[in-house]
Amino acid sequence: MRHLILSLALAAFAACPVAVTAQGAAEASFPVRPLRLLVPVPAGGPSDFIARQVAQHLSTSLGQPVVVENKPGANGLVAAREALAAPADGHTMLYAPGSMIATPLLARGSGLDWSQDLAPLGKVGRVPFALAVHPGVPVQRVAELVDQARQQPGALNVATSTPSEVLAAAQFMKAAGVQLTRVPYKGGTQALPDLLAGRVQLMFGPLSLLQPQAKAGALRILATLAPQRHAALPEVPTMAEAGLPGVDVPTWQGVYTSAKVPPALRARLATDIAAAVARPEMRAELDRRMLAAEGATPQDLAATITQDLAAWAAVVDEYKLSAD
Repeated sequence: MRHLILSLALAAFAACPVAVTAQGAAEASFPVRPLRLLVPVPAGGPSDFIARQVAQHLSTSLGQPVVVENKPGANGLVAAREALAAPADGHTMLYAPGSMIATPLLARGSGLDWSQDLAPLGKVGRVPFALAVHPGVPVQRVAELVDQARQQPGALNVATSTPSEVLAAAQFMKAAGVQLTRVPYKGGTQALPDLLAGRVQLMFGPLSLLQPQAKAGALRILATLAPQRHAALPEVPTMAEAGLPGVDVPTWQGVYTSAKVPPALRARLATDIAAAVARPEMRAELDRRMLAAEGATPQDLAATITQDLAAWAAVVDEYKLSAD
């Protein structure tokens, strides 16, 4: 028996260097096949556009195609769950707007713990927001919209798709003391046709999505949700200038992977993501779309997430928000 135990111990000891070497070899050869970037919104919107820019640059630096897969639904839970179910080998990433970290708070019982289940790879951009109304709404300024909403409680429909849009609508209603009827959508590209048709009367959404329609006269932008006026729309006031300084939402965009992915692989992906965001070509392309390339290290993004989660928990409770 003593000889058997000794033999087993020696065999186990001999196997350890092989396992470590095999893992090291796998990390050194990464990636070995095309990668997936899961995007929790439909194709065609601003978040999808930034994701595709990131994927394009990563494909070059990694030497493998990075395939964008749109997985909308359940405020991002569909995409997040698929990312977590994939093999933890670094070949599957999750792209997510900053507001998506609020999804577990909005959808209680989702089983998703953002800070534990997902690891940030880096911030990649920002999507400026604005408030737009259908031309059939007879207002030119935010104050006039507030007056109409007060006179007709619940008569105005507001389109919402992402948690940021839900939050913006809730903040607006509280700050202005009005009641709007929220109409949920899977994404901004689904909400926009109804706004253009007048089936919903207003929307808090990405400036890049709303501005082309406003330029064509199909919508009217009343304010932007930013600390300063947007350079492309110097005549449009901020919400604070319009008298509602409390209407503001996080609009940064980030890339994540399962927290089970080995740190060495996450570090490799983070380095290539940072390089992609820093490329002048990507910055210029986003600027043309009224978007902004904006990077941050995994550590800085993790700190932002911790801060934003605390803020989201407070507003979800205060505004009684839910995913419904």
